[in-house]
Amino acid sequence: MTPEMMQAKMELKELADVFSNLADVKDAAGQGELFLPDGKLEFQIGFDGEINNIEGREALVAAFAATINPCKAVYHINGQQNVTINDDCTEAEGTAYCEATLVTEENGKDIITTNYVRYSDIYVKVDGKWYIKRRRTTFLISDKHELGK
Repeated sequence: MTPEMMQAKMELKELADVFSNLADVKDAAGQGELFLPDGKLEFQIGFDGEINNIEGREALVAAFAATINPCKAVYHINGQQNVTINDDCTEAEGTAYCEATLVTEENGKDIITTNYVRYSDIYVKVDGKWYIKRRRTTFLISDKHELGK
């Protein structure tokens, strides 16, 4: 592996981590900036669920905001990430895993939803910066219950 590829792997890991950190502070606009202007999010509930698509930064930001803004708390912890980078370090594909926890209020009770997520990403480097071109978010497992119970 070349030094450039090692550098790209570190930058792509940071990109995945920054995406999660921005969700935790409810910065949907910041999350959108990590995608190409015509970036695409595909999301799927379960292994064989229907795939839904959101395209373009404006739509992505609206979708991220609709998910995180109503929450009382948002917490992500990222796990392993594997990436394959092309020879000139300008394109890559990767898989990353994440535990995403959301706390909302329903009927006066705090509800915690923990999602175990796999991201399947395509990345592109533009003007020296990595962006997400396409992210497929697969919710592998979700657990929802009253907080503390």
